[in-house]
Amino acid sequence: MNNPKIPTKKESLDILNKNKTPSNVIEHCKTVCKVAEEIADKLIAKGININKTLVVAAALLHDIEREKDNHIIAGAKLLKSMGFPEVAEVMGKHSLHEIEKEKNKQLRIEEKIMFYADKRVKENKIVSLKERIEDLEKRYNKNFSKEFEFAEKIEEELIR
Repeated sequence: MNNPKIPTKKESLDILNKNKTPSNVIEHCKTVCKVAEEIADKLIAKGININKTLVVAAALLHDIEREKDNHIIAGAKLLKSMGFPEVAEVMGKHSLHEIEKEKNKQLRIEEKIMFYADKRVKENKIVSLKERIEDLEKRYNKNFSKEFEFAEKIEEELIR
């Protein structure tokens, strides 16, 4: 039985549409969700305990407020106000910013999957970590080498 505090895939898509999240952002979220589901399924098959419903909801809703300044905080706030604090917590860790902070290094498995899946999707295409990081560096005119190293460690852990 689904935890009532975690929206289903259909409910998550309805939430995105009701929020008027742009269609290109929804397509990105759907692709991130596909990557996250594949990883979750592989890990579950290995006997790792994962809340897949939570992974799916967080992946679909991670960019719900993409158009706003500091979209992660805005998105987490919106999801909490809708009664989804656990989804807000997981999606709130998808950013590359400040990963060197200790609290961001201790990610639970669902957060790692969500974080990593987002780093494999450029717009709505699945790409290599390297290509995605290069795209982000170009877009934000910022060096993401620490974040790239962190993402590589998570990749090793999840895809070993």
